Amino acid sequence: MYFPFDEKAMIPQFTEAARHPHIEEKGYVLYYTSQCPFNGKYVPIVEQTALENNIPFKAIHIQTKEQAQEAPSPCTSYAMFYNGEFLTNEQFNDKKFLKMVQSK
Repeated sequence: MYFPFDEKAMIPQFTEAARHPHIEEKGYVLYYTSQCPFNGKYVPIVEQTALENNIPFKAIHIQTKEQAQEAPSPCTSYAMFYNGEFLTNEQFNDKKFLKMVQSK
């Protein structure tokens, strides 16, 4: 949905990557922005939890409009992948992250 202020405005579109969320990296990969203030607290907690438990994890902080437009998910505020497949946009604390890992 969009509301153009100019009838000549371009219609917004998702990229193909956002339409079919997938990445090539293995392990847990999190794409996130600073849009949500909770990310500033919980992303470092998940990073530390992964490190302490030898869980392959990488966090990618999206900081520019261009990075957001190239992201592999339409949800750029928080998108978790595992072995290339999109899992969720639900935020995790340490306990929820470990519970998810144990279920894989």
